[in-house]
Amino acid sequence: MLKTRVLKVLQSGRQFTPAQLAGLTNSSEDSIRPRISELRSEGYAIYTNTPKNGKSAYRLGKPSRSMVAAAYKQSGSEVFST
Repeated sequence: MLKTRVLKVLQSGRQFTPAQLAGLTNSSEDSIRPRISELRSEGYAIYTNTPKNGKSAYRLGKPSRSMVAAAYKQSGSEVFST
């Protein structure tokens, strides 16, 4: 499954452009963005960085306190239930 392959690549700790992710997962750039959205909706903190070269890159991170507070404010405590 493409979403699983994208997550595995991001778990390496590095950042990747959509083109790099597409190449590493044998897919197209157009299929990467929806998978990133799916992973984010599942709770993965995937950040988009835009370095000086202007090409956006994704990296997997840890949610900041402000992100957790915003999620709690938006959805209440059920967002954190298991």
